Amino acid sequence: MKFGGTSLSSRNARQNAYHHVLEGLKQSKVLMVVSAMGRYPDPYATDTLLTMGSPLLSKEEKARLVSMGEQLSALTAASELLDAGISAYALPFHKSGIVTDYNYDYANVLSLSGRCIRHAFLHHDVVVAGGFIAQAVNGDVTTLGRGGSDFSAVLFADMLGINAVDIFTDVDGVYNIDPKLSSFAVRYERLSYDEMLNMKVKVLHDRCVLYAKEKKIRIHLRGTFSAGAGTLIA
Repeated sequence: MKFGGTSLSSRNARQNAYHHVLEGLKQSKVLMVVSAMGRYPDPYATDTLLTMGSPLLSKEEKARLVSMGEQLSALTAASELLDAGISAYALPFHKSGIVTDYNYDYANVLSLSGRCIRHAFLHHDVVVAGGFIAQAVNGDVTTLGRGGSDFSAVLFADMLGINAVDIFTDVDGVYNIDPKLSSFAVRYERLSYDEMLNMKVKVLHDRCVLYAKEKKIRIHLRGTFSAGAGTLIA
Protein backbone atom coordinates (compact mmCIF):
# COMPACT_ATOMS: atom_id res chain seq x y z
CA MET A 1 0.00 0.00 0.00
CA LYS A 2 1.46 3.33 -1.07
CA PHE A 3 0.24 6.63 0.40
CA GLY A 4 0.88 10.05 -1.09
CA GLY A 5 1.84 13.23 0.72
CA THR A 6 -1.68 14.62 1.11
CA SER A 7 -2.74 11.32 2.71
CA LEU A 8 -0.06 11.84 5.36
CA SER A 9 -0.14 15.62 5.84
CA SER A 10 -1.68 15.64 9.32
CA ARG A 11 -2.37 13.24 12.15
CA ASN A 12 -6.06 13.16 11.19
CA ALA A 13 -5.21 12.39 7.55
CA ARG A 14 -2.86 9.61 8.61
CA GLN A 15 -5.62 7.99 10.67
CA ASN A 16 -7.47 7.40 7.40
CA ALA A 17 -4.35 5.80 5.94
CA TYR A 18 -3.98 3.56 8.99
CA HIS A 19 -7.61 2.45 8.59
CA HIS A 20 -6.71 1.01 5.18
CA VAL A 21 -3.59 -0.63 6.64
CA LEU A 22 -5.69 -2.26 9.38
CA GLU A 23 -8.13 -3.55 6.75
CA GLY A 24 -5.18 -5.01 4.85
CA LEU A 25 -3.88 -6.72 7.97
CA LYS A 26 -7.06 -8.82 8.08
CA GLN A 27 -5.70 -10.64 5.03
CA SER A 28 -1.89 -10.42 5.24
CA LYS A 29 1.06 -8.44 6.48
CA VAL A 30 1.39 -4.99 4.91
CA LEU A 31 4.22 -3.09 3.27
CA MET A 32 3.29 0.58 3.68
CA VAL A 33 5.16 2.84 1.24
CA VAL A 34 5.03 6.54 2.17
CA SER A 35 5.76 9.84 0.48
CA ALA A 36 7.00 12.90 2.35
CA MET A 37 4.26 14.40 4.52
CA GLY A 38 2.17 17.11 2.86
CA ARG A 39 2.91 19.58 0.09
CA TYR A 40 4.75 22.90 0.05
CA PRO A 41 4.73 24.88 2.34
CA ASP A 42 4.16 22.04 4.83
CA PRO A 43 7.38 21.78 6.87
CA TYR A 44 8.53 18.30 5.77
CA ALA A 45 7.37 18.30 2.14
CA THR A 46 9.98 17.73 -0.57
CA ASP A 47 9.73 21.23 -2.05
CA THR A 48 9.91 22.77 1.43
CA LEU A 49 13.10 20.84 2.17
CA LEU A 50 14.59 22.03 -1.12
CA THR A 51 14.08 25.67 -0.09
CA MET A 52 16.28 24.99 2.95
CA GLY A 53 19.26 24.08 0.78
CA SER A 54 21.45 26.29 -1.36
CA PRO A 55 21.13 25.99 -5.15
CA LEU A 56 24.88 25.42 -5.03
CA LEU A 57 24.47 22.05 -3.33
CA SER A 58 25.57 19.15 -5.51
CA LYS A 59 22.97 16.68 -6.80
CA GLU A 60 24.29 14.17 -4.27
CA GLU A 61 23.75 16.64 -1.42
CA LYS A 62 20.27 17.56 -2.65
CA ALA A 63 19.34 13.88 -2.77
CA ARG A 64 20.36 13.53 0.87
CA LEU A 65 18.38 16.65 1.77
CA VAL A 66 15.08 15.65 0.14
CA SER A 67 15.36 12.03 1.28
CA MET A 68 14.80 13.26 4.83
CA GLY A 69 11.13 13.86 4.04
CA GLU A 70 10.38 10.21 3.31
CA GLN A 71 12.56 8.97 6.14
CA LEU A 72 10.73 11.18 8.63
CA SER A 73 7.38 10.13 7.18
CA ALA A 74 8.23 6.43 7.59
CA LEU A 75 9.37 6.91 11.18
CA THR A 76 6.28 8.96 12.03
CA ALA A 77 3.89 6.37 10.57
CA ALA A 78 5.69 3.48 12.29
CA SER A 79 5.61 5.37 15.61
CA GLU A 80 1.89 6.06 15.41
CA LEU A 81 1.13 2.47 14.43
CA LEU A 82 3.22 1.22 17.35
CA ASP A 83 1.33 3.56 19.70
CA ALA A 84 -1.90 2.00 18.37
CA GLY A 85 -0.67 -1.48 19.28
CA ILE A 86 0.36 -2.54 15.77
CA SER A 87 3.69 -4.32 15.28
CA ALA A 88 5.34 -1.87 12.87
CA TYR A 89 8.89 -1.12 11.76
CA ALA A 90 10.34 1.80 9.78
CA LEU A 91 12.70 0.33 7.21
CA PRO A 92 16.03 2.22 6.88
CA PHE A 93 16.53 3.53 3.34
CA HIS A 94 19.74 1.54 2.92
CA LYS A 95 17.75 -1.66 3.49
CA SER A 96 15.14 -0.95 0.83
CA GLY A 97 16.84 -3.28 -1.64
CA ILE A 98 16.64 -0.76 -4.50
CA VAL A 99 20.12 -0.21 -5.96
CA THR A 100 20.62 2.41 -8.66
CA ASP A 101 23.19 4.23 -10.74
CA TYR A 102 24.59 7.65 -9.76
CA ASN A 103 21.90 9.83 -11.36
CA TYR A 104 21.08 11.23 -7.94
CA ASP A 105 17.92 13.11 -8.90
CA TYR A 106 16.46 10.60 -11.41
CA ALA A 107 18.24 7.34 -10.74
CA ASN A 108 18.00 4.26 -12.93
CA VAL A 109 17.41 0.96 -11.14
CA LEU A 110 20.21 -1.60 -11.42
CA SER A 111 19.04 -4.35 -9.06
CA LEU A 112 16.39 -5.29 -6.51
CA SER A 113 16.58 -7.45 -3.40
CA GLY A 114 13.75 -8.19 -0.99
CA ARG A 115 16.01 -9.84 1.59
CA CYS A 116 15.90 -7.08 4.23
CA ILE A 117 12.15 -6.52 3.88
CA ARG A 118 11.45 -10.24 4.17
CA HIS A 119 13.61 -10.36 7.30
CA ALA A 120 11.69 -7.42 8.80
CA PHE A 121 8.41 -9.24 8.14
CA LEU A 122 9.60 -12.13 10.29
CA HIS A 123 9.24 -9.85 13.31
CA HIS A 124 6.66 -7.23 12.30
CA ASP A 125 3.18 -7.07 10.75
CA VAL A 126 3.65 -3.71 9.03
CA VAL A 127 6.89 -2.57 7.42
CA VAL A 128 6.91 1.14 6.57
CA ALA A 129 9.25 2.11 3.75
CA GLY A 130 10.01 5.57 2.40
CA GLY A 131 9.20 5.81 -1.28
CA PHE A 132 11.27 7.85 -3.76
CA ILE A 133 14.58 6.92 -2.07
CA ALA A 134 17.13 4.36 -3.21
CA GLN A 135 20.88 3.92 -2.93
CA ALA A 136 23.76 3.81 -5.33
CA VAL A 137 26.21 0.92 -5.46
CA ASN A 138 28.54 2.75 -3.04
CA GLY A 139 25.70 3.39 -0.56
CA ASP A 140 25.00 7.03 -1.49
CA VAL A 141 21.38 8.21 -1.24
CA THR A 142 19.73 8.51 -4.64
CA THR A 143 16.18 9.47 -5.60
CA LEU A 144 13.83 8.16 -8.29
CA GLY A 145 12.54 11.50 -9.54
CA ARG A 146 9.43 13.48 -8.71
CA GLY A 147 6.52 11.13 -8.20
CA GLY A 148 9.05 8.41 -7.51
CA SER A 149 7.12 6.96 -4.58
CA ASP A 150 4.63 5.49 -7.06
CA PHE A 151 7.57 3.90 -8.87
CA SER A 152 8.91 2.59 -5.55
CA ALA A 153 5.61 0.82 -4.88
CA VAL A 154 5.81 -1.34 -8.01
CA LEU A 155 9.53 -1.96 -7.44
CA PHE A 156 8.78 -3.29 -3.96
CA ALA A 157 5.97 -5.44 -5.37
CA ASP A 158 8.32 -6.89 -7.98
CA MET A 159 11.11 -7.69 -5.53
CA LEU A 160 8.63 -9.45 -3.22
CA GLY A 161 6.88 -11.35 -5.99
CA ILE A 162 3.57 -9.53 -5.47
CA ASN A 163 1.47 -8.93 -8.58
CA ALA A 164 -0.68 -6.04 -7.29
CA VAL A 165 -0.30 -2.76 -5.42
CA ASP A 166 -2.78 -0.35 -3.87
CA ILE A 167 -1.86 3.30 -4.41
CA PHE A 168 -3.82 5.73 -2.24
CA THR A 169 -4.28 9.41 -3.11
CA ASP A 170 -6.61 12.25 -2.18
CA VAL A 171 -8.92 11.33 -5.08
CA ASP A 172 -10.79 8.03 -5.23
CA GLY A 173 -9.63 6.90 -8.66
CA VAL A 174 -8.78 8.14 -12.15
CA TYR A 175 -11.17 10.64 -13.72
CA ASN A 176 -11.50 12.02 -17.23
CA ILE A 177 -10.97 15.51 -15.78
CA ASP A 178 -9.90 16.76 -12.36
CA PRO A 179 -12.87 16.07 -10.03
CA LYS A 180 -11.73 18.95 -7.81
CA LEU A 181 -12.37 21.34 -10.70
CA SER A 182 -15.57 19.94 -12.17
CA SER A 183 -18.63 18.16 -10.82
CA PHE A 184 -19.03 16.53 -14.26
CA ALA A 185 -15.87 14.45 -13.88
CA VAL A 186 -16.36 10.73 -14.58
CA ARG A 187 -14.37 8.03 -12.78
CA TYR A 188 -12.97 5.12 -14.76
CA GLU A 189 -13.51 1.70 -13.18
CA ARG A 190 -10.72 0.11 -15.22
CA LEU A 191 -7.96 1.27 -17.57
CA SER A 192 -5.25 -0.51 -19.49
CA TYR A 193 -1.63 0.50 -18.86
CA ASP A 194 -1.51 2.28 -22.23
CA GLU A 195 -4.75 4.13 -21.55
CA MET A 196 -3.31 5.31 -18.23
CA LEU A 197 -0.11 6.47 -19.92
CA ASN A 198 -2.13 8.47 -22.43
CA MET A 199 -4.31 10.18 -19.83
CA LYS A 200 -4.01 13.96 -19.73
CA VAL A 201 -4.64 13.87 -15.98
CA LYS A 202 -1.32 12.53 -14.66
CA VAL A 203 -2.33 10.80 -11.44
CA LEU A 204 0.51 8.25 -11.62
CA HIS A 205 4.15 8.66 -12.58
CA ASP A 206 4.86 7.25 -16.06
CA ARG A 207 7.81 5.19 -14.76
CA CYS A 208 5.44 3.48 -12.35
CA VAL A 209 2.93 2.55 -15.06
CA LEU A 210 5.58 1.47 -17.57
CA TYR A 211 7.25 -0.80 -15.02
CA ALA A 212 3.90 -2.22 -13.92
CA LYS A 213 3.08 -2.95 -17.56
CA GLU A 214 6.42 -4.71 -18.11
CA LYS A 215 6.08 -6.82 -14.96
CA LYS A 216 2.29 -7.31 -15.20
CA ILE A 217 1.66 -5.75 -11.80
CA ARG A 218 -1.93 -4.55 -11.30
CA ILE A 219 -2.34 -1.07 -9.82
CA HIS A 220 -5.46 -0.32 -7.79
CA LEU A 221 -5.71 3.45 -7.46
CA ARG A 222 -7.86 4.25 -4.43
CA GLY A 223 -8.87 7.19 -2.27
CA THR A 224 -7.39 7.47 1.21
CA PHE A 225 -10.46 9.34 2.41
CA SER A 226 -12.98 7.12 0.65
CA ALA A 227 -14.29 3.57 0.69
CA GLY A 228 -15.00 3.75 -3.05
CA ALA A 229 -14.00 1.14 -5.60
CA GLY A 230 -11.24 3.24 -7.17
CA THR A 231 -9.72 2.49 -10.58
CA LEU A 232 -7.97 -0.72 -11.59
CA ILE A 233 -5.05 -0.35 -14.01
CA ALA A 234 -4.15 -3.69 -15.54
